[in-house]
Amino acid sequence: MSSPLPFEGLRVIDLGSFWAAPYLTSYLGAYGADVIKVESTQRPDGFRFTATDPALGDAWYERSLMWQATNLNKRSLTLDLGADEGKRLLSELCAEADVFVENYAARVVEQFGFDYESLRKINPSMVVMRLPGFGLTGPWRDFVGWGNAFEQLAGLAWVTGYPDGQPKTPGGYIDPTVGMHAAVALMAALEHRDRTREGQLVEVAQIEVGASMSAPQVIAESISGVAPGRIGNRAGAYAPQGVYRCADETTSLVAVSVRHDEEWKALLTVMGHPEALADAAYNTFPGRASHHDELDEAIQSWFSEQSCDDVLDALQAAGIPAAKVLTADGFNEDPQLVSRSFYQEVEHPLSGPRLFPRYPMQFSFEAPMGPHRAPAPLLGQHNNQVLGDELGLTEAELRELRDANVVGTVPAGLAT
Repeated sequence: MSSPLPFEGLRVIDLGSFWAAPYLTSYLGAYGADVIKVESTQRPDGFRFTATDPALGDAWYERSLMWQATNLNKRSLTLDLGADEGKRLLSELCAEADVFVENYAARVVEQFGFDYESLRKINPSMVVMRLPGFGLTGPWRDFVGWGNAFEQLAGLAWVTGYPDGQPKTPGGYIDPTVGMHAAVALMAALEHRDRTREGQLVEVAQIEVGASMSAPQVIAESISGVAPGRIGNRAGAYAPQGVYRCADETTSLVAVSVRHDEEWKALLTVMGHPEALADAAYNTFPGRASHHDELDEAIQSWFSEQSCDDVLDALQAAGIPAAKVLTADGFNEDPQLVSRSFYQEVEHPLSGPRLFPRYPMQFSFEAPMGPHRAPAPLLGQHNNQVLGDELGLTEAELRELRDANVVGTVPAGLAT
């Protein structure tokens, strides 16, 4: 008989949306928690409408792979929290829950009556996880925030891009980092509850996660008085270092780093000792660093006539750090990730089999096929199961809730 998963028996009420909180709760669900994803037909999770399109046909809002990837391992319940009955039913669920999670602006759940003090009265042993954009206090507490905004405000965008270009946001990837910070905080809170039987409020302000990731910039500025800026694909310790386009197609790029003089000699040999790189000044790191632009121009000229695979094989055989730059459509085919079964196939009732990344950690208790236990649920898929089978509502009561649009399975405005 297999051992129970670490979060087995944990009941999680998930009011998260988009990426940060849903990433946390999907992780909890993968490792045994019963995660009830609460949306409403009036306000579904916005990720349902991202990277999908009505042209995909009926229930197109269920087909977003971004939605599916962040909501694996959950059950779906719809409740209109603007209705008294919706609030009452959510309160009943919270009375028996272990964890409550949300990542809205601070005012949102409070206006529905689910602030921490209210939740503590319902269930004093529940851990309440709040992941507001800017925190529960301060002049920006009620502002709405997104991953891209936090990356800009925390300075992460300031060091992303080329020196002569605009700052570039990394792409909102701070969100899953927030989710993992929240997972660590939650485990500490659950340990505290196990010892004291006391729940507590855990606040993870997303902007502060971004600020913690910017620590090297702050330290560098405090020492030198100059904030680090954008350096493109270069780093101060290597030259040449860059990303070069091959002849194959416009998306074929190879990243190369030359760390010392011996690797520079090896690069010249691979390139056939082109005349443009014969200057003796290039034989030392200071010389290469001070002429980096000229080196890039000559190296790019040579790369533009080479097959990406051939040049990559030659560089790696010569001991030069080099790798192909993957585009999104190539992630699932990366040989190292494939060999480690990083992607797990999950069958969705509408989208069919799709590959989803597992988490960047592996446990000896995991099933060989990967951690994900269930596809992302359809909107309101488990309404009858949760409200009828578990809370005891009759079919007549469920029908009344559907007629009043307190529960449903189609987003408001799309129902026929």
